[in-house]
Amino acid sequence: MREIHGIKPQDILLLMKMLVSSNLPQKDLAFMLKISTAEVSHGLKRLKLSGLINSENKPILEACVEFIIHGLKYVFPAELGTLSAGIPTAHSKPGFNFVKQNKDQIYVWPYAEGTVRGISIKPIHPSFPEACKNDEKLYIIASLSEMVRAGRARERNIAADKLTKLILEAD
Repeated sequence: MREIHGIKPQDILLLMKMLVSSNLPQKDLAFMLKISTAEVSHGLKRLKLSGLINSENKPILEACVEFIIHGLKYVFPAELGTLSAGIPTAHSKPGFNFVKQNKDQIYVWPYAEGTVRGISIKPIHPSFPEACKNDEKLYIIASLSEMVRAGRARERNIAADKLTKLILEAD
């Protein structure tokens, strides 16, 4: 049987963490992202094969920007659900004052400990809410990515500009 080398949801979580926190050991990545060390190891291999990280496990920044802005919404399309309690994401993330906040259209990742009610948006990987709860930089890049996946044209354009600056100027 032929092995499939496509990107998996946990690989996106791993890649975004690597974009905001460099040089973390695999065991620390696994702990912080609430995934197994085996998932981290396999994810690194898939990310290398996809051309998103190099042989030293460093993100290739231009490729990451291109993929997040232009490919993510096709590989992992946004799945909107019903009203739910959760953690605000996309344009609803606290502090995203650069986007007009519509109180009737709050997006949240469903999360048992969440205190905000809004339209649920299924995270790319179930560990996103927990991982972002403890890492503001990851939360920012993940919420901008959700704007790309679920936002209107204006929101997608704003998110693309912010992501480009955030990722390319981080190094």
